[in-house]
Parts: sequence; structure tokens; C-alpha cells
Amino acid sequence: AAATDAAARKLAADHAAIREAYAREQAAAAPPAPPAAPLVQGVDDEWADWRGCICGGSYYGEMVGCDGHCDNWFHFACVGLTRLPRGEWLCQDCKNKPKKKKQKVEEPPPPPPQKKKRENPAHSKHERKDREQLEALVERAKPLKFVGGRAPSDHTCSGAGFCSLDPSIFAPLQQLHANIVAALRRGKLLQSWEGKGKDVRERGFAFLPPTMIPVWDRARLEKGGLRFGAAQKEGQDFLNDEEANWKSSFHLFPRDVSPEARTALHALIELVKQRVDDKYKDYVSLENLIALQPNLHNDAKHLPPHLDFPMHDGFGVVIVTIQMAGPQSVIALLKGADSDFDVTVEKEKERCWTFSLNVGDCYILSGDARNVCDHGVLCVGGGRRSHKVDAARESLNLRFGLHTPAFADEEVYWQFPSFSSTLQAAAQASHNGEAPASKGRRRRR
Repeated sequence: AAATDAAARKLAADHAAIREAYAREQAAAAPPAPPAAPLVQGVDDEWADWRGCICGGSYYGEMVGCDGHCDNWFHFACVGLTRLPRGEWLCQDCKNKPKKKKQKVEEPPPPPPQKKKRENPAHSKHERKDREQLEALVERAKPLKFVGGRAPSDHTCSGAGFCSLDPSIFAPLQQLHANIVAALRRGKLLQSWEGKGKDVRERGFAFLPPTMIPVWDRARLEKGGLRFGAAQKEGQDFLNDEEANWKSSFHLFPRDVSPEARTALHALIELVKQRVDDKYKDYVSLENLIALQPNLHNDAKHLPPHLDFPMHDGFGVVIVTIQMAGPQSVIALLKGADSDFDVTVEKEKERCWTFSLNVGDCYILSGDARNVCDHGVLCVGGGRRSHKVDAARESLNLRFGLHTPAFADEEVYWQFPSFSSTLQAAAQASHNGEAPASKGRRRRR
């Protein structure tokens, strides 16, 4: 058997040698192969750099392409596959390559949402128009000349007075003003002139301590017929404004009014008495000083012309205004008209008079200047005692005396028949919590 196997192997080897020799002869006798055709861009070049399978063989049969970076193709049998794998397949070289960590690029955080910029009410279109009108009015107005601190008795603005206070009087009053403003801010009592959020100008009301004078309080003022809301408001708006004004009012403590301030108040009263007619002198006294009203203009550079209505938040038979801080101001007195203030009407310009006011100066309104003329304020620049030209204007109103309904009718409301007929009703309504209707047409406060 062994001999038979050996003979078979020898025979097979001989046959193989014969086939190889035949193949060599055939190859030698065959004509030379034609040269390879040049590669055509876009057709054959995709295989030009192919390295081939790991076996070194040619591209034939079932093959799988590597999904890595080599782009090589491999025979199924050479890489141990029997079928096309699902998903991504990598050759051994690509598997062994260290993976490059993708550097995470942190995206910048989104910008915060832009808040809608709120317009400063002091720079609103309405405020700018008002100021431009007042500037035009002041430019064409005539100067008001005071004789002995008073406007001439035959002048349209009779009852207007002016005084430049001595530092010994002004300094204690300036400190009193600062004490009142500080108390209003501590208690968050400052109130916008035209209601919350509608006017940057702020104000409050302070009553002297009961230890100094007979007490002025809400009960006494309402009993006298005072309705503490703005005259141009009606219904619930009036009641809301009235309550807001009462909330911005308070009584000073005795310590808030220093002995120097009391002396200065007495001195100021004597100066004011010299600048009002005899019929008003009795109202100018410490006992009749109903309220001290600080006015903070903040960003506002003007105050439109208006008339202070008695029996409302413009109370006071005689009103004294002291400039406490801020730039030089121009006070405009405008003869009242039936329509709202409008300087486009030539006759309005012919009825206006102006004078300057600096820190430490005060002006007095009584008679026609208080009852018939509108008054406005325009900040124009620096002046004496105005060291901080850019400081906001501050003033202090001293309101002397309270009109009776009949006296208010005689002094002011004869110009407004609709008001005149409602004065007595307004006094009675103050006890019932009702808001009187108001139909006056001029600007008022």
C-alpha cells in the first residue's frame, strides 16, 4: 500500500511538471501583450491608487470596502467575511489607528434678551413740544420789572412779587427743604405731578408740627372744602389722585424745624407781607402757612404754564416759591385765555412777561398774578449761587391761606362758570367721598 501511494504522488508530480512546461512553451510562443491603455480622468483613476487586498491579489469577486480613512477594498475570504456586514466596517489598519478626539467647540452663550428701552418721560415728544413752545414764548416775551419787589399795581401781572433772600434766611430754609425731601424719600411718599409714571417731576406736602401752629390736617382742610385732587380729573381718576396726594403728605417733627428755620420763616413772612396788597396780608402768617411743598424737577427742564386752582391741589391764597437748587430759571407769567396755552397765537405772545430766578431767590403770587395769570418755568443755565449748573432744579412752595368756596369763586372761578356752579357741591361732596365734575378749559393744577 505504501508503495502504491508513493507511485501515485510521483505520477502527480510528473503531470504537474509536464503542465508547467507546457504553459511555459505556450507563453513563449504567444505574441507580446499590447501596452496598457492610459488612465482616463474620472473613469479609471478611481482605482489608480488602489493598494489591493491584504493578499496582494487583484480586484475580483465579492469584496468589501473599508469605511475608515484608507478607502481600500478586501476579498471576503481574506478578511473572514461570508457576507456584506451591516453598518460601518473597518479594516484592521484603521481599527488600530488611534482615534483623534474631536475637539468640542463651545458655542458662546446666547446674548441676554434686549430689554426694550423705556423712553424717559422728560424727553417725550409731548414734553419736547411743550418746552419748544415755552422757549418761543420766552423769546418774544416782555421783561417784568419790579418796583420795590412788586409788579406795578396797574400791570396785568399785579400781585407778583420778587425777593432775593439774604443767606442768613435762605440757608436755614434750604436745610428745612432738605429735611422735608429726606423724610419724603424715607417714607416713599414722593408723588408724580401727573400721576404715577407719567411725569418725572415729583412733589410732596409737609405740615408744620402741631407744637408750632394750630394743626392743619385732612379733617380740617376737608371741612374747609378742600378737594386734594387735580382739578382737571374726574370720577375715579380724581378720587385716586386725591388719595395719592394725601398719602404724600405728612406732619413734620419739631426736630425737623430748627430754631434757625423758625426765625427764617418769620423773616420771610415779613418780606412777603411787604410785597402783597393789604387784603392778603392777614393770610401771610405762620398760623396760615398750610403746607410746604417741595418740587423736584429731576430731568425735566421746564414746567408748562398753568394756573393753580384753589380748593384743589393748587390751594393757597398767597403762594411763595423759593428756588433751592439747579440752574438759572426764567419765570413766565401769561395772561389767561379761554383756550389752552398756545404760543402759535400772536396775542398769546403779547400777553407774556418774564423774569429770572436764581438759587436763593423767591417769587410771590397773589392777586391777578396768582388768580388770572398762568405761570411756567424754563431752566436756561447757570447763575449766581448756582455752582452746579447741571443740577436738577428744586424749589419749595409755601402755601399761605385757604380759600372759602365763595372767595375762590370771587378770585378764580368767575373765569370758569362750570366750576363756579359746582363749588358748594364740591365742598359737600368731600364728606361723601364723591368726585366733583370739572369742566374748566385752561391748564390748571
